[in-house]
Amino acid sequence: MKKVKFTLFLLLFAASLFAQQSAKRYVLIEHFTNSRCSICGSKNPGFYNFISQYADDIHHISIHPSVPYNNCFFYLANPTENNARASFYSVFGTPTVVLNGAVMDPSSPLLNIAQLQPFLNKTSPINIKVTETGVGNTRNVSVDVRSLGTLPNVGYKIYAAIVEKTVNYNAPNGEKIHYDVFRKMVPEVNGITFTPAAVGQSNVINFNYSIANNWVADEVYVLVYVQSSATEIMNSGTKFDPILLGTQDAKVETITLQPNPAHTSASFQLVDDTVVALEMYDAKGQLTTTTFNNNGENVQIDVQNLPVGLYFVKITGAQKVYTAKLVKE
Repeated sequence: MKKVKFTLFLLLFAASLFAQQSAKRYVLIEHFTNSRCSICGSKNPGFYNFISQYADDIHHISIHPSVPYNNCFFYLANPTENNARASFYSVFGTPTVVLNGAVMDPSSPLLNIAQLQPFLNKTSPINIKVTETGVGNTRNVSVDVRSLGTLPNVGYKIYAAIVEKTVNYNAPNGEKIHYDVFRKMVPEVNGITFTPAAVGQSNVINFNYSIANNWVADEVYVLVYVQSSATEIMNSGTKFDPILLGTQDAKVETITLQPNPAHTSASFQLVDDTVVALEMYDAKGQLTTTTFNNNGENVQIDVQNLPVGLYFVKITGAQKVYTAKLVKE
């Protein structure tokens, strides 16, 4: 049994509230599937292709209950917890999709835009920031749940799921690549009671976990979400969300970097603003080391020493905050 330490304490912030009164609300997709289910094998590829178009707006986790086959490879890795999450929603068949706690009616394809659209471009009164550190098979996690507005007084729990981003396995249903595979809840599958902080303050949760020998360490991450007693997901977060955007914050803008993809450098222009700080995060949510040159309105970022991959850029200006994505080739 893996040992997990989980502590919860209240971190008080003295700073006053800014213009942002709500955070971007990610759509949490809980995808119930089974590696021996032929219908899952036929529908899942189209489903993955569809949700990949909304990668900036969703968090996805695939859960493998015992239906219709209790010898599913992923179910057998953690039978109790895979079934517990399915039982929570009264899911008795696969494939089934749950969006922010709402069970979707069966459809073909598995998920369509008419079902997803009502959940997109929403805001939440809480902001979840997940930071992971550590080397080898030990991970330290810090979760900052900041209250930007008032939540309904209905009772909440916070969950932290260990997820493996991609698993290569030739399943009996024909699937060879399995995405965001649920491995284990920490500290336990039923979550812990969560009391939102006062507006302008945060609850900070610290815990650690160990990576099992049969998991690929570089593919493992934690998905954290807050759920109400009525099953509604209030918001979710992972370490892949280094930039947390509030749609009601007029001081946050998306900018374009050129060239993109880039080999040695990329540049952008700020009109009537100057760069105060620049941060770049890799696809694993880790802060990278880079430099930039500010030549008037034109700002150039040095990327020649960065590994190939996708990066998220946050530029703090004197007037606004700017965000961008960059591909290094």
